[in-house]
Amino acid sequence: MNIGTRKIVVDEAIAQLRLYAETNGAVLQYYDGLPGLTTVGGSDPNRITLEDLGRTMVIGSDLRAMDIPWLLEVEAEKELAAIPVDARLEDAAPGSELFGAAMALDDKFTGHRGFGHAKKSKLLHLKRPYLYPVTDSFIRMTYGTASAGAEFLSAVRDDLVNPANVRDFKLLQVRLIAEPATSAARLLGEVPTLRLLDILASLLGEAK
Repeated sequence: MNIGTRKIVVDEAIAQLRLYAETNGAVLQYYDGLPGLTTVGGSDPNRITLEDLGRTMVIGSDLRAMDIPWLLEVEAEKELAAIPVDARLEDAAPGSELFGAAMALDDKFTGHRGFGHAKKSKLLHLKRPYLYPVTDSFIRMTYGTASAGAEFLSAVRDDLVNPANVRDFKLLQVRLIAEPATSAARLLGEVPTLRLLDILASLLGEAK
């Protein structure tokens, strides 16, 4: 499986995902909404709420006090409403209407001092979990120069639609679902393929 500039085999990916699940239970429950992918898009999918901001803190968004009122006051309802909650990055080819809508929403949260790509991605992924990947410093290492904006979104999409990756991610999900009931990794069988990809991209970047 190819992710950004790195490669990983399915057996190693399973091992890494098991470790992630075992050590990030709070993230899976309170950020990802597992089990059951509860409140996809948040309790109000077309508005940013205090609940959303609290959930991003669980995954380490490190919001500052001055970020909170700004985020709550950003007028992005129109851009959010233009994107279905279940819109998939796989369907957002560069130049398509969906890709343009994704970048328009991204732009709404750009330019606030101290609110960079990592914070923004954690919020946008929460609102549209099938469309926006999470990014952090390790994921940016995995994706090299294509680590932000339209270029990053396009690069991640390329990995999602790569036929070999499609096959391997399906195998990953089958194996995750087959994990014992006591295994935390079983929860990851429910998440979007995009979420599996960004977890692995972060782990691969951290291992560099």
